[in-house]
Amino acid sequence: MFASVSQPFDWKGFWDMAAHVGTLIGLAIAGVWAYFNFVKSRTYYPRMEMAVSGDVRARGAQQYLVPRVTLKNIGNSKVELRQSGSGYRIWLAKGAIGDAGELAWSGGKPVFPIFVNHKWIEPGESIFDELSLFALPPDCIATKIEVRLAAPIGWPRRTNTVWNCSTIVGPVSGKEPEHK
Repeated sequence: MFASVSQPFDWKGFWDMAAHVGTLIGLAIAGVWAYFNFVKSRTYYPRMEMAVSGDVRARGAQQYLVPRVTLKNIGNSKVELRQSGSGYRIWLAKGAIGDAGELAWSGGKPVFPIFVNHKWIEPGESIFDELSLFALPPDCIATKIEVRLAAPIGWPRRTNTVWNCSTIVGPVSGKEPEHK
């Protein structure tokens, strides 16, 4: 009958197919790595560390509050700072006590701008704002500083992410307590 002729093995086709399969496996591994590195672990998600403190200084009988806001970018991406929605407020306690036995706070207006000389903060960078001096009324016993920072985050829709921080500075009286 018919004689069967054996064809030689197509090594070139085999290696081409193996190269294509290897490329697909490599792309799949790179995709999984990117997903876990950038999405799951949020490597480049903005991380900010904000702290607020204050110092009371006196000159004669007059006392002054110097608020200090420190911001550190502990993430791996540059963060743009936005003035709209950012600022700090100063609240005063003058000794009035509320129903729960806590101090009653007054003031809180106006909102003062922060980081006006900074448009963004680089990864690992630390900045601070200590530009204002506030005269305190003589009957003030403590002050509260509340800070809010807004930054546009995300792509392609850039929505504001907000960081909040506050502290109480006091007592502000420079008088030493009497010991009997």
